[in-house]
Amino acid sequence: MKLKLMGLTVLMASSAASHAQSSVTLYGIVDDGITFTNNQGGHHNYQASNGALGSSKWGFLINEDLGGGYSAIARLENGFDVNTGKFNNGGREFGRQAYVGIGSPFGSVLLGRQYDLVLDSLLPLSGALKFSGILGTHAADVDNMWGDYSLSNSIKYLSPVYGGVRLSALLSLGGVAGNFANGRKESVSLSYAYNALSASAVFSRVRNPGTSIYDATAEPVTGAAFANPITNPTFSGYTSAQTLQVAGAGVNYKLGSAQLGFIYTNTRFDDVVRTSTTPFSGTATFNNFEALGTYNLTPAWLMGLSYDYTKAETAKYGQVNFGTEYSISKRTLFYAISVWEHAIGIDSTGNRAVAALSFLTPSTTANQVAVRVGVRHAF
Repeated sequence: MKLKLMGLTVLMASSAASHAQSSVTLYGIVDDGITFTNNQGGHHNYQASNGALGSSKWGFLINEDLGGGYSAIARLENGFDVNTGKFNNGGREFGRQAYVGIGSPFGSVLLGRQYDLVLDSLLPLSGALKFSGILGTHAADVDNMWGDYSLSNSIKYLSPVYGGVRLSALLSLGGVAGNFANGRKESVSLSYAYNALSASAVFSRVRNPGTSIYDATAEPVTGAAFANPITNPTFSGYTSAQTLQVAGAGVNYKLGSAQLGFIYTNTRFDDVVRTSTTPFSGTATFNNFEALGTYNLTPAWLMGLSYDYTKAETAKYGQVNFGTEYSISKRTLFYAISVWEHAIGIDSTGNRAVAALSFLTPSTTANQVAVRVGVRHAF
């Protein structure tokens, strides 16, 4: 009898384990390199460049099987500067992502700080993710496709994939008593992937972007001082907008060892407030067009070329991006990136437009060239 009870206990424990398995995955990327820029504030510069191809980060992904196709999901993701050891993303410990949610046969619902759907849907189709990194983002990353700004207090829904199609939606609550719209964010996207074709379309709207994503300490007031958190003149003059809106679409098609792609984004800063640091008022629009191609010379060696054209409200920016990467293992690769930007017109601050590559000090002229070499390890 005792043996039967022991056997039954073991069987029940085994059955429970099979229906309630859980896993915790530690993952991350360490990326560092050296960048030469021909003109930063009037001088050429050599500098160490953290996260050049893909931002340095580490995180935990947690999944617990609840049975019946349901699961509990959680993620904590930190961004850091490998050269200084400091937190990125405004000094937040888990500034990139921090969410918990439930997965089911009907889709997943996630709650917390998360990426905008602009990143989720368009970045995988871009040259920036494939070969050119941070330098190859659209002018000043004005459309946030690189995802420099995550969205706090967010509820995200990801549908199951039906016939290669996935629908995603996001709502971020502003949390301002008596003003539900203040700081609110909404986003929706539709993606398709089957065989050689991948395509996505997305719409995203952010209320009060100065404080809700750019981390300004106070809302802009007409004619008053505004502590502008953005220094890139490509769009720094528009950060006092009441609403930031991004719409875009992209497509990739694979042809053997080659891949071709095209992305379009429209970024609108609506109801810009004229302050001491943002002299513009009204609505400012950016239209960006990206054409790209990649080719695998060998399974380990990839080369890519893209061209970005951005028509801003009173300026135009053209950018050529070239990159190559060589994988020495499944986890480690070396890369080289070269980017040239040319600017004409009047920038968002009312001054002559200068080249200002993303996350670099702007040039003092219409041109800026940057060359970067580095190493990336994923774990």
